[in-house]
Amino acid sequence: MACEGAGAMRGRAFGAWVLAWALLCAGPAFAAETKMPPGLTGGWGGMRGFLYELGVGIQIRYVTELAFNARGGKGHALRQAGQLNVGLGLDLEKLAGLKGGTFQFTFTHRNGNNLNADMELGNLQLVQEVYGRGNVGRLTQLWWDQLFWGERVHLKLGRMTVGEDSADFPCDFQNLSFCGAQPGNIVGNYWFNWPVSQWATRLRVDLAKVAYVQLAAYEMNPRNLEEAFYLGRFNGATGVMLPLELGWNPKFHGDRLEGLYKVGVWYDTSNAPDVLLDGVEREGRYGIYFVARQQLTHVAGSENEAQGLNVFVRLTHTDLDTSTLDGQYTLGLGYTGVFGRADDDVGFALGATHSNGRYVTAQRQKQAQDPGTPIPRTEYLGELYYSLHATPWLVLRPNFQYIRPGGDEDARNIIVLGLKGALTL
Repeated sequence: MACEGAGAMRGRAFGAWVLAWALLCAGPAFAAETKMPPGLTGGWGGMRGFLYELGVGIQIRYVTELAFNARGGKGHALRQAGQLNVGLGLDLEKLAGLKGGTFQFTFTHRNGNNLNADMELGNLQLVQEVYGRGNVGRLTQLWWDQLFWGERVHLKLGRMTVGEDSADFPCDFQNLSFCGAQPGNIVGNYWFNWPVSQWATRLRVDLAKVAYVQLAAYEMNPRNLEEAFYLGRFNGATGVMLPLELGWNPKFHGDRLEGLYKVGVWYDTSNAPDVLLDGVEREGRYGIYFVARQQLTHVAGSENEAQGLNVFVRLTHTDLDTSTLDGQYTLGLGYTGVFGRADDDVGFALGATHSNGRYVTAQRQKQAQDPGTPIPRTEYLGELYYSLHATPWLVLRPNFQYIRPGGDEDARNIIVLGLKGALTL
């Protein structure tokens, strides 16, 4: 799983979410950064600031997630998973006079252990979202983004992750259900979120100051999942995935309350096996998603313009022929500015991941032959966290997860105590 982009929002409403994403994940493209990000290692004797003024941004961040299953699975255990991101962002206008041009390179290395698997929790979604896709170093980003026609047209080319542009969502929570682009959480066998990249292009057109439409094309190649560092695979593609997204970024109450609403559909031209009918191949895979984030209240005169109450809703549905999971639905609340601390925030979310009934039927048929076959069901969960912004470069986020697992209908309910931390170097 992945941490994904901060999206189209450019104001400071939802600033806490965006800041947390920048700290907990890989960080936005260089062009999206309005000032040099703070780091534990400081300014490197002035060199870091000098490079930034030249148009060179160096990004180094480490994320760690601790998880302890207080209830559920085959026993109690503490597991850690982590991710190191090293990035290089280039402002091509400053460096080479190419107005509106940016370049991004990001290397990602993941490490650690998966509490889900080690303790056989029987759930569908990771309790440590940062775990996944192998303990290996990967080329996650290698792309060029160019603005045209009064900065209303954005063309992006190179190696990208699907979720950094389509259905993107920050990773404040530790459970995968509430993190990253939602389609990748349920059809991750072909929608590749962070840190798996593929050859792609994305064209976005700003229809107005508050609306946009974008169409992207991603090479569908299972070889991208191979656990190795490489610049790209040049054979093995099975098709092309085409996500189309419409977005609306309004501001209410004198521009103090910012929102982001987007709806998207996707179609993958690859063939895929039917989840119920043996030997049947389906032509194409598809789905639809909706994402809404809105700041509801604002504290006048506050140090942080994002201080107040925020809400989000996400809905994703996939086709019933090829998807073992056909839906995921989440909603949550967040409040920034708790205990008199402008940047600290608290968040609570509820979610459900729905198992495709056709796939459940297939599993019951297998169970008749093999009694050990698990039968999936709908997974329900909730998560509560408190986010302590200890310094501009350190975030600590203790969390509590309660889960009715959906991977095995006989599995016990789960309680996980977690701690998510992020350090910018």
